[in-house]
Amino acid sequence: MAKPHASPEVLPSHRVPAHLARRFNQICLGVTAEILSGDDLTPMIFGVLVAVLEQPGRGQRQVAERMGVDVVNFGQMIDELEGKGLVERKIDPDDRRARKLYVTERGAALRRRLSPDLLAAQERLLAPLSPDERRALLDMLVRVIEANDSYARPGNGRRKPQRKSKPVNPSQ
Repeated sequence: MAKPHASPEVLPSHRVPAHLARRFNQICLGVTAEILSGDDLTPMIFGVLVAVLEQPGRGQRQVAERMGVDVVNFGQMIDELEGKGLVERKIDPDDRRARKLYVTERGAALRRRLSPDLLAAQERLLAPLSPDERRALLDMLVRVIEANDSYARPGNGRRKPQRKSKPVNPSQ
């Protein structure tokens, strides 16, 4: 029988929001991915499904912006969900160029089936905290996120693409 993996202590220099948020996100994604992998879904794709379910009839751009996701990447995720029969696009009667998003019955059934396991995983994740501490943590995270939303731009913090320079021709 394998020994349980000992958690490394968080270094004092890493007790800063950016590092702690990255590690917390890593843990949340790992817990969620374990549950979703059997349905060939990633946490992000499932998050898009849930966002569409909670905002039926919204446009692709509006849902992407609300989630803080790049519109092109969001479109690719909608393509994937549509290909799985979980989401459908319908022509907006007010703007025939626009598409409104809806979750199919199959997508809604998938959410209903996975929700108990995902909620139980969230409970396990927050198990070290008392119920009051859990509520306080979530309330504080929401306040910090809402107060700093201007920094939550898709691609924020990524390296700028490197432009390949043309080779210099010495004969010129």
